[in-house]
Amino acid sequence: MRKKNTGIRAVFTSAVLLILVVAAAWTVKARGQKEKEQEIVEVEAPQPVETPAEEPTVEPTPATPAEVPKEDPAAEEEEQRAAREREGFVTDYTSAPLLETTPIKCLSMEVGDKADEVRFNWMSPGSGAGQVVWRNVETGETATYTAECMASSTMPGYYVNKAIVSDLQPGGSYAYQVGSDAGGWSPEYQYDVPDTGNDVTFLVTSDAQIGQAQYDDMSVTIDTWDKVVTRLVNYVPEAQFLFHNGDQVAIYGDAEQYDGFLNHLGLYRIPLAPVVGNHDVPNENSMEETGYPGLPYFYEHFYVPNRSGDGCSQYDKDGDYYFVRGDVLFIVLNSSTIQPTDTHETYVRAVVNEHKDIKWKIVIQHYPAYSSVEHYQKKLDPWIAASLAYLSEPNDIDLILTGHDHAYSRSKFVDGSCKVIEGYDYTSGATAVNPEGTMYVTCGTASGCIYQAVTPEEHIVFQGQPEVPTALKVDVTENDLHITTYLVDSWTVYDEYTIHKE
Repeated sequence: MRKKNTGIRAVFTSAVLLILVVAAAWTVKARGQKEKEQEIVEVEAPQPVETPAEEPTVEPTPATPAEVPKEDPAAEEEEQRAAREREGFVTDYTSAPLLETTPIKCLSMEVGDKADEVRFNWMSPGSGAGQVVWRNVETGETATYTAECMASSTMPGYYVNKAIVSDLQPGGSYAYQVGSDAGGWSPEYQYDVPDTGNDVTFLVTSDAQIGQAQYDDMSVTIDTWDKVVTRLVNYVPEAQFLFHNGDQVAIYGDAEQYDGFLNHLGLYRIPLAPVVGNHDVPNENSMEETGYPGLPYFYEHFYVPNRSGDGCSQYDKDGDYYFVRGDVLFIVLNSSTIQPTDTHETYVRAVVNEHKDIKWKIVIQHYPAYSSVEHYQKKLDPWIAASLAYLSEPNDIDLILTGHDHAYSRSKFVDGSCKVIEGYDYTSGATAVNPEGTMYVTCGTASGCIYQAVTPEEHIVFQGQPEVPTALKVDVTENDLHITTYLVDSWTVYDEYTIHKE
């Protein structure tokens, strides 16, 4: 009887063990399946909720839609593009010989009176008149243009040469050298004339202010300016000229700073339209501070067209000037003059009367009418705003471009009594159709030498301090004037606006 019970117990025990083995196997399989599901959840869910270390048996819960950030493929692609642009924001000192390889100094190519003309200004140690040797790359034809030459009063031992080259053809490609056998020759540079028909595309920069480095050594500021110019001429080859809205240098009499502003290969590929800034010309206070005498520094470094005899700085001969491109009249004012503001008002009126049939009119000067910078707002002469408004309304000025702030701003349309005109869409990217009044745009620094903080101002509708170099590209067609403001290092659009006139 005992043996029989033992056998039954053995059978029972075996059955129990078999059940336990099967149950264990099922548990392992189920746990493996759960772990596999957990892995799938962790891969597919963008932001799984982490499991606390002290509770290892709690399975992770997928994030709720509110917790999952919405990915924007377009924004991510744009940031990647901007990062590549910043990486490619480099200097160009090697694609051609720099001017420092010759005795020639401070070569500048400027806008001419008309589209088929460019002007040259340079310093030479030779006392005889220099020449511009101008060669058509396609035909091989060569022409020689003789400069006016005079002893420099700002660079002892050097002579100022000023020459005009004419008969340029749209779309033509030219090579040129300046100098003389006695004074030496510059390297050969190339200028390709854009062909935009009657449309006009131009670039606007301001306040490179070489020598004024708030954050970095002057060499860094010079390199940044080189990067900006290089990018602009490469990215906008259709641009017909480049404005620099004043403060080319920090100290008007410093030859090293002028060399740092002018000696860039990009500037030998596009005509410059320079504007007198407060740092570019001497006055009683700056002469005492710097020790440099009152001499015509700006005049000796640049050769602009249609220069007025009035509106000059205290010790310079620069004055106001104008030129025409397509259906656009550009009038450049010297806001650092000691003459009364009515001198400029008279000049603008006379120039506009000479060009009554021109559709678009743009005024450029250094000082803004409406500043974004608080300490400038407190110091700003109210006569600047009043005078610009007064000359704009009767002369139908569409746009006023300025600098000085080292920050970017765009105003509403302003009437002749300095009051803003409401009723237009002023958001970035908008278009104003047949607007009344004048818009004011202030360009930020092109070298990063100083970045000023911005403060609201009632006339200004868009302002900012991106703390990177900025530049404007302006496209003018028969009916549209379109302004695009770029962060140059990333080539990102910062602001844009269109004025449409039917």
